[in-house]
Amino acid sequence: MKKIKQFNAAENAFLVEDGLSPEQDVKETASLKSILLKLLNEYTIVWIVILTGLILFISNEHFGTVGNLTSVLRQSAFVGIGAVGMTFVIMGGGIDLSVPGIVSLTAVIGAFLMPVAGVVVGLLAALLCGIFLGLINGMVIMRLKIPPFVATLGTGYVYLSIVFMITNEQVVMVNSPIILNVGMGSLLGIPIPFIILIACTLLCSFLSKCSRYGRLVRSIGSSLNATRAAGISVNRVTIFSYMVLGLLTALTGVILSGYLSSANGNMGTGYDLNTIAAAVVGGTSLQGGKGSFVGTLAGALFFSMISNALDLFGVGSYWQYVATGSVIIFAITLDGLKAKYKSHA
Repeated sequence: MKKIKQFNAAENAFLVEDGLSPEQDVKETASLKSILLKLLNEYTIVWIVILTGLILFISNEHFGTVGNLTSVLRQSAFVGIGAVGMTFVIMGGGIDLSVPGIVSLTAVIGAFLMPVAGVVVGLLAALLCGIFLGLINGMVIMRLKIPPFVATLGTGYVYLSIVFMITNEQVVMVNSPIILNVGMGSLLGIPIPFIILIACTLLCSFLSKCSRYGRLVRSIGSSLNATRAAGISVNRVTIFSYMVLGLLTALTGVILSGYLSSANGNMGTGYDLNTIAAAVVGGTSLQGGKGSFVGTLAGALFFSMISNALDLFGVGSYWQYVATGSVIIFAITLDGLKAKYKSHA
């Protein structure tokens, strides 16, 4: 017992000589652990993406080729740009199922106008159309008091109907070299769509953390009634979130039309669930109030990697839907368990 006391005294003396008291050492260790736990908790999907990439790199010789990795980054951008906007909407307690309609309608409008009025006018028209469609979604939800799921499901069908009517169910070709280069080109070996995704992620992350709008979105998602009682215009903030999503979805439509060299009513099929999946798997809570834009980017990358891997291993496309659905269910279940644990903590 005496030896143990002498050892502890010597250890304390060493810490004091090193400039740290025992209490400070314990605090620094606890602080380091909390930081590591926070990184693991908030950026779980990032570590999963890295681990998945390493496994695929080892297990399939074609995965690590430059051409394949470029394809993975490009495909992730088509989902990720819209998913970044969806993150704002879900953080505010909403949802948007009209994404396929907005993608198709804005892409078609851009494809129609660019040959006639020029690239700049066509691009601006497509983006403004996306903002306007997002405004409609927000107004229908907030003014008519219709649940977001039902409201955007209905508006989405309306938007798709308009696309099929103005195109007569035909494909509209995209011939603008600028748009084609944006969709299919690369800059310093990095696909241009992925560069745009990174820019959107950084901008929206900044807005979320450093602007009043970002704080209000989180507040609305966390406690709608309390935010409204504080005198905050919940309607304006929520409508603006849908407008941001409309803008980014329109941008997706234009870029995707450049990649496909065409625009049509079916080009946005599945993008509603894909954008929601990327956001949720990235750490955005469907209960609102919480979201990570870096996580959303990682979620888009994850689904792109899984889809690419299944193609490389010769797995049928239907199994890709099974994999996507399974990941979504797991992510939502995990989110529910986290919320339950916090409520009991």
